[in-house]
Amino acid sequence: MSKLKNMRLVEIPRFRAVSSGAHTLGEIFGKESSFQSWVNAHEHLLKKHLFEPLDFLWHEDRDIDRSVWILAVQDDVTERDVAPYEIVEFPGGMFLVATGDENDCADLEETVSGMYAWIGSSDVFEYGDFPVSGMCNMPNPDGAIDKALGIAQQQIFLPLKFRGSNS
Repeated sequence: MSKLKNMRLVEIPRFRAVSSGAHTLGEIFGKESSFQSWVNAHEHLLKKHLFEPLDFLWHEDRDIDRSVWILAVQDDVTERDVAPYEIVEFPGGMFLVATGDENDCADLEETVSGMYAWIGSSDVFEYGDFPVSGMCNMPNPDGAIDKALGIAQQQIFLPLKFRGSNS
């Protein structure tokens, strides 16, 4: 197996999360009535993190026009607490992770291409099943570090499974 080449493998456990449902990025992050606005008003329901954000965004079935954003919720949060949104169970899994500059399409493309190449040359892993598009998050959601660096770090998570397995 080849070295990780500035990537890492992680296991994400199963967890409960509030979901935006499949919407356009504008509907998720845009106007006052967006999911982002709801999140900002309900941060007390969300799980806090030590150093990794507990949220993920992915495109629905590789359709880049419809995305889903989930954020881990506290154990005692109910469906009623998150209305009009819903609680979903993120299944967890194994992921190959790398970081690219969200504001630089060439950098993101190079990062993702390198990840696919690593998976393709792996004797142990193959591309996983969920989410089909892979997923991402921002490791510094308040933006201070990214502003200092002059980039927007985006962590890219591609799903993995053991070669030859059905899950």
